[in-house]
Order: sequence, then structure tokens, then C-alpha cells
Amino acid sequence: MDFLLIEKKGKHLRIPTKMVEKISTLKPLLSEKGWSIYAELLLNESYPAEIAKKLRISQQETYYYFNQLKNAGLIEVTKKEERRGGLAKFYSAKEPSFAFVPALKELEKKSEFTFVQGSRTKLQPSIKRFFSPFIENGELNAKIVVGAPDSHGEFKARARDAHLATEFACFLGSLVEKIKFPLVFLDTMTKSLREENSNLIVIGGPITNKTSNELLDFLPIRFKQSNGNWIIESSLSGKQYVEDSIGVIEKIPHPFHDNKSILFLAGKRNAGTKAAILALMQETETIIHLNPFGKKHARVVEGLDLDSDGQIDHVEIKE
Repeated sequence: MDFLLIEKKGKHLRIPTKMVEKISTLKPLLSEKGWSIYAELLLNESYPAEIAKKLRISQQETYYYFNQLKNAGLIEVTKKEERRGGLAKFYSAKEPSFAFVPALKELEKKSEFTFVQGSRTKLQPSIKRFFSPFIENGELNAKIVVGAPDSHGEFKARARDAHLATEFACFLGSLVEKIKFPLVFLDTMTKSLREENSNLIVIGGPITNKTSNELLDFLPIRFKQSNGNWIIESSLSGKQYVEDSIGVIEKIPHPFHDNKSILFLAGKRNAGTKAAILALMQETETIIHLNPFGKKHARVVEGLDLDSDGQIDHVEIKE
């Protein structure tokens, strides 16, 4: 459903609206009488004889406009009642408002799509600082980068993190007023890290996400290969983690572009990546604090399956 957003005196009114590409769709509304009838049916369901009396229009004209509106799909029968020995059909308007957009389909292909929620979410100062510059002035200002589902990159891997990116995007949507689309990009669609002058939210480890692989040298908590296996090593605590359900949440300055930042959410395996995302969503106020060992925005968590259904549902913060 599309919406028309109206702002008056600092308050927002959101009205469902129908996007229309061809003016012929709205032809029955182009006359004053057709418009007046539609406006009445938008406020209250009614039948032609009642509308004719209210608007002081002949019944013959009223039936003519009702037929025009019905044939155009603008009104619909909502109930039937006996009135004065006959069966009266009550009609209602189908759409509260319309937005006329010529060449709608072509514009959708070429233009950025923006979602406006209507009222800005007031974030706690600590959360606001952590998510800056990804969220500025109520608007999400970042690209979410996930690994491609096809075999690709140095490790010829297939990513399975798209559903996690969807969950995290929903979480971010609860924090902002405005989002520009497209929002989520495959790692095969983005430029190299040196060329990507954007705030980035990178989801997934270096095996399945080539952007993650480029980040390794810049992270305080790194993914390393050891004896043919991947481990996660913290330069802050000196600890190593080998479990597949270990995830990391790290925020660093963009290594190649000033005033840009990167948020990294990943695990060795899909389970670890899910743990990282779940931690930031469930334990936001704790995760956004600095690592106690090194005063960096870099945390390690472990995913837990407390209800034994094979899915991670809780997290334990390791550092």
C-alpha cells in the first residue's frame, strides 16, 4: 500500500493512496458531479437515490455517474438493503486518495525509492552515537552488503545470509524516519572497499562476503586461517574463538574515506552471523558499549539454542 504524507503544524497525517499512471483511470472523477459523488461515498456508504437527494442532482444523472465510477473500478457495492419496496445497493469509494504519476513503471526503474515513516524515532543518546553516521537526522544513510548466493569470490562460496539482512533491515527501520532504496546490495554488486565511498553495514564472514574479506586487516577482532580452519582472534583480549556460533559486532572508521564508517556483523558460519545480529537487536544497550579489554566498538558474542529447536534464540556476550 502506498501512502500520501501530509505535514501540518509539526504533525503528520498518513493517508493510503492509489498510484495511477493513466489519466483515463480517473476520468469519471474529472467532472464536478462525479467528484462530488465520490467524495460523499468516501465519507459514508450510500445508494444513488440518497446521493441524488443530498447533492440535488437528478436521479438519472446520479445513476449515470454511479455506473461510470463502478465501471472504472473506483467504487464497489458494500451491502444491499430493502428501501421503499425495492432493493437498494449501497456503494463505498475504494481509495481515500490518488497520486497521478505519468510513466510510473519507468520511473520506478530509474529512481530511488524512499520510505518515510512519518515521525522521527527519538533514540537514546548512546544509541544515537553508536549508529552515527549510519543514521543521520532520522534517515538511514548506509548500504547493507551481503554475500551473493551464487558461487563467487576467492573461496567460491555461496552465502546464506540474505534472510538475516532482512531481519536487520527491519530492526534499522524501527530506528529511522526515512529510508532510501535500494538498501541491500550483494557483494558482487559493490565496488572495492577503496572505491566504495559510503557508510557500509557488512553482513557475513570473509568466506562468503568478499567485502568482509577486504576488511580483515582493519578489524580489531579478526578472522584468521589456522591449520586449514578459520578462527576468530581478538587483538583486544588476546583470546581465540573456534566455535561456529561465535559472532562479532565491530564498528570502525572507513579505512579509505573520511567521515564514513563500517559496521561489521559476522561469524565463521551462518550461526555466528545470526548471533551477531541477534545480539545487536536484543542487547543493543550492552553491545554498543566499548569492548572492556581495548576500548573499541568491537564485541564478541556466542549464539545459544536455549529451547533446543536447532535455532539460535539467545546470545551470551564473551567480550
